[in-house]
Amino acid sequence: MAFTAALVKKSDLVREAVKKGYFKQALKIAKDFRINITKEDREKMSRAYECIVHPNFFKQIGMDIQSAIIAGEEVVTRLYGE
Repeated sequence: MAFTAALVKKSDLVREAVKKGYFKQALKIAKDFRINITKEDREKMSRAYECIVHPNFFKQIGMDIQSAIIAGEEVVTRLYGE
């Protein structure tokens, strides 16, 4: 049995998600990337994803959820957008 499906890189999945505006999906994947990503960028993407998934928790600890999400979306767009 031959394997005919093309392998898809995670970075390509992130690029496609950003292109379509699916930031939750893009951030979910990209937040764990290590190569060529600064610690600051990784933290912003991770924080944005966590704010999307658990907004009530971050609201309780006084975080500006919308600003954190925007910051993460800006990072993932800068790194993987067009």
